[in-house]
Order: sequence, then structure tokens, then C-alpha cells
Amino acid sequence: MIRASCRQMAPVQLDAPPVSVDEQQNGVSSDPAAAAAAADVASPSGVSVPYTLVACLAGAGAAETAYLTLSKLLNSPVACPTSGCESVLSSPYAYIFGVPLPLLGMLAYVGVAAIAVSAARGGGADDDTRAGDASVQDTALLAGGTVLATCAAALMYLLQTVFSGEVCIYCYASAALSTATLLVVAGGLGLRRLQSALVPSSAALFATAALLYTAYGGIAASTITEIDYYRALIDTESTSESVGLARRLRDAGARMYGAFWCSHCYDQKETFGAGAMGEFPYVECFPDGWKRGMEVAPACSDANVQAFPTWVINGRVVEGELSLAALEDELETPAGEPSPAARQKSQ
Repeated sequence: MIRASCRQMAPVQLDAPPVSVDEQQNGVSSDPAAAAAAADVASPSGVSVPYTLVACLAGAGAAETAYLTLSKLLNSPVACPTSGCESVLSSPYAYIFGVPLPLLGMLAYVGVAAIAVSAARGGGADDDTRAGDASVQDTALLAGGTVLATCAAALMYLLQTVFSGEVCIYCYASAALSTATLLVVAGGLGLRRLQSALVPSSAALFATAALLYTAYGGIAASTITEIDYYRALIDTESTSESVGLARRLRDAGARMYGAFWCSHCYDQKETFGAGAMGEFPYVECFPDGWKRGMEVAPACSDANVQAFPTWVINGRVVEGELSLAALEDELETPAGEPSPAARQKSQ
């Protein structure tokens, strides 16, 4: 069937060289250049996009950004061995016109994964593919990979410049997945189909770059590099329960490590109220103010604080805000046993 189609598609040439009997019977040309051109048109799948691999890469990126999006929406800290993750995710650069960047990334990854799955199930072939051009699905995958890789490149630039080389494992992971997605798609297209999809992909690149430049242009001029220390005013009323709990936490040697500029730390203090602050076991990690690149106070470094606030109760480390009831559970759970808050999150 393929040989018949190729012969039907071949243009009639009045001065064409004679065709041998073998060529007429087998459809094989003795001209290497003609054979190569015919193979490129007739067998576009000779070099094909590994759609399953693309779907897996994009799916992994979607899972990562979905976790970051959920953490952002719930105002909960992310699990990260360095403080760079929190620095990036809590910065103005974590938003594009008010929309969380992880949410936009998740939508892009999901879109690429969906297209790859659809192409894998349908073979990814259409009339354009049989003509030697990239299919609509392949063109969309290349454009989507270009968008992801462009965002990854911008993020890597910001990490090295604005964030002074801070280590953000989620940023590096997303950049690796985005770049791998683009390279796998481009490598699977082959030169001819890659050229046919170049214009839409270039448009996607310039549109993404323009969007990022517009969104981040105003932030760079107003980026904060230093904050003088200030004591936040707690204006909520305490209860006998909150005052008693603060006292028992202090007597048990519990500590809450935080930063004066951290909104979650402030909210945790507000939970206890102004009357409990005299008993509240708080450790400030930036007692002399904050500057970009500054290390946390020795007490916080010794406690291996990676996020704010961080509670240490009965030897257990619990990150994030906790309700009074959750703090009671932590206090009543003996040392060496799993954290009740951690068990609840895993359920």
C-alpha cells in the first residue's frame, strides 16, 4: 500500500531516466537520493516522537507542580532540605499577574501530557505527517515544550541573579523535566518535520518571553534586599487555654523558630494572643534584621530550621502553623513516637 501511494504521488517527468524491471516490480529506486526522499515521505515514523516518554516527563512535572500549587493554596510549607525553596516560593517571582507560577506550570505540563497520550493512542499521524510535515499534535508538543523550557531558563536565571544562587530542588527538577521534554520532542521529529514546526514554536518562545518580561519587569526594580528588624504587634486576645498551653510548651523545652517578616509565624502568634506572648517559647532566626544571603541565627542553624515556622516539641520537628489542639497532641505525645501532625498529613 505504501509503495502504491508513493508511485501515485510521484510527479511525471518527461525526461526521467528509464526504470528497470526490478524497480517497476519492487518499487525500489536505484537512485540513492530518490530512495532517501521517498523513505522520508513514506515513512515519517522512521524518526518518531516517543510519545510515552514525553507523557511520563510531562506527568512527572505535573505531579511536582501540583504539589507546589497545593502547598501554595493551603499556605503550608513544602518539604525541602534547603531554605531556597521557601525563598523562591514566597517571593513575588512565584506569581504571574497574581496567578501562582506552579499552577500555570501544572496546566502546561498537563496539556503536554494530554497531547502526548492522545498522539500515542492515535499514532500521531495525519495528512501533514504523510506529506513529510509535522503533525498538528507534534507541532503542539514542540510549542508546549518550548514554553516550558523558556520558563525554566528564566527561572534558572533568576536563581543565579536575584536569589544569589540559592538551591531550590523543585526549581532544578522542573527545569530538568522541561528541558528534557523539549529535547525529546525535537529529537523525535527529525530535521524536516522540525523545520515545518519551527514557526509556531518560535512564536511560543517569543510570546512566553514577552509575558515573563512584562510580569517580572516591575519586580526587579523593587526587589527587597534588606529588612530592618521590627517587633510585630500581636493584637488578638488570649484565652486561659492559650496562656496555659504556652507555659506548658515553654516548661517542656519546646521551641517555635520563626522570622519577624514571616506571615505564618505572625499568624501562629495571633493564635495564642497577646497575653500569651510572655510565656510563648519563640526563637527569632533573624534578630538583627534580614539581608539577602544572610544565614539564620546559630540557634536556628543548630536546630536545622528549613522553613518558618518550625516547631520542635519533645524532640520532634514539625513545620508549619498548628492549631492549639494539634500542639496539645504534640505535647502529650512522648518523645520517640511519631508526630500526630505528621500522621494526620499522611492520611
